[in-house]
Amino acid sequence: MNHYHFLYLIGAILLLTLIAAPVAADTPIITGISPAEGYNSGTSWVTITGSNFNLTSSLGMVVLMKSGETNITGSVSSMGSTSLTCSFPLSGRTAGTWDVVVVNQDNSEYVRANSGFTVRSSMTLTSVSPTSARTNNNTVTVTVVGTGLTYVNSLYLYNSKYSNLSASLGTTTSTSATGTFDLTNMNVATYNICVKDASGTTKCGLSFDITTDQVGEIDISSTPAGASVYVDSTYLGITPYAMTGATVGTHTVRLSKNGYNDWSKIVKVTNGGTSTVDADLSAVETEVITTVPTSAPTTVKTSLKVTTVKVPTTYPKTTTTKASPVEGAVVLGAIGLGIVALHRKQ
Repeated sequence: MNHYHFLYLIGAILLLTLIAAPVAADTPIITGISPAEGYNSGTSWVTITGSNFNLTSSLGMVVLMKSGETNITGSVSSMGSTSLTCSFPLSGRTAGTWDVVVVNQDNSEYVRANSGFTVRSSMTLTSVSPTSARTNNNTVTVTVVGTGLTYVNSLYLYNSKYSNLSASLGTTTSTSATGTFDLTNMNVATYNICVKDASGTTKCGLSFDITTDQVGEIDISSTPAGASVYVDSTYLGITPYAMTGATVGTHTVRLSKNGYNDWSKIVKVTNGGTSTVDADLSAVETEVITTVPTSAPTTVKTSLKVTTVKVPTTYPKTTTTKASPVEGAVVLGAIGLGIVALHRKQ
């Protein structure tokens, strides 16, 4: 064996020795993270298991890292060489996978679990469709709409008086979850719609009614025809209209037509029976308002002439005039002639 072959052999042996060498005793190792996910609506508590952890209350750290995001530093409440318990403030943080990094107190030894923790959007429920179904219907498909529903693995009905009823889960997305219920022999009642994800987090809050499967019919007509039909505030069509499959019980029927007053009545439906509604609509009375024009008042200018009379300040003196003898004779003569004339007349 020449000199170069010997050197190659020695190098290969050293390389194999380095590859097979055990990890240094002080290098931390992560073997488990539980839970490995949390919601971005609060604080998530996590237990990290492994070996060679060497942290103190003031030295060392546990951090969540994600490219393009600010690190999330955990608050370590319990520390040991094989287990760490810490809390991460996740409110408002970006959903997705994050790396878990444990750094020992000397900051030179650390271990990183790539994509070791998942931050999820908070689950919320905003609507459900349909909102009710009849008992003994074995194929009722329900869709729940909300947020953070990507990891939902269970959809069920809850009522504290009865056992939960789980759906056969269908498609789930971040904003919806669909499932099919078998309502055979289910009790007539109001239930809560609930979802649960892989981590065991449950969210409830929407109502779902299971109604009786006993039904009847309502035959609705009107004079004149063509009125809009509303049953319990739901538009169904125009008269004449036959509502089949009406749930047993009381229902409010309302008819509406332009030019006529609305008409309504409470109708009772019996199992297998037919209730008849025949409405005579009354025309809307039209009120005619006549406006009489009002003439504007006429203003007449008048002028008042005021005459000032000057009143004397001294009264005139009264002068007494004595009658003359001739005037006396004339008066007496006139009296005498009057007497003579009266005597002749007699």
